Amino acid sequence: KLDIAISSSIKPNLTGYTLVGEDKINYRSPTYYYDLKSKESEEHHSPQYSITFFHLGSKLSGHEGIVHGGLIATLLDELTCGVAFLNFESKRGVTANLNVNYRQPVVVNSYVLVKCEIIKKEGRKCWVKGSVFKIETGEGEVGGPEIVESRANLLTEAEVLVIEPKWVEKLTKNS
Repeated sequence: KLDIAISSSIKPNLTGYTLVGEDKINYRSPTYYYDLKSKESEEHHSPQYSITFFHLGSKLSGHEGIVHGGLIATLLDELTCGVAFLNFESKRGVTANLNVNYRQPVVVNSYVLVKCEIIKKEGRKCWVKGSVFKIETGEGEVGGPEIVESRANLLTEAEVLVIEPKWVEKLTKNS
């Protein structure tokens, strides 16, 4: 059974406000968090993956026509943390390690899907995989997730270690 929740434990100030506007982040969907419940159990589990959609405009380029890689890393950092935080008791944490692999350029004025999946959770550590996929637009139907999430559409991927530090109480809530 698939359970969906739309919520956020952090406010994405950089990618939700500062970089939003004409020819910048023109569109950002809510982040959809998914909980994969077992068919035998109705108990609540923490979300195991999330998806968010973006339209990235021309003012976000590094090289002409290509979205700046630092922005893509920022999107992956914010969104992998979002799903990881929901798996911590305090609902807060910090990035300990972010390893990004750029597979194809992200072209400006394009739509992308960012998917983040929990790989493993041990105590105060949570490993998350983040992937950025291009979404083809134009004539006809886009297709289902099996098409969008194909290897051919993979633009960038990251493995992120998010931790709930011992000093977590010093982090402000909803920051």
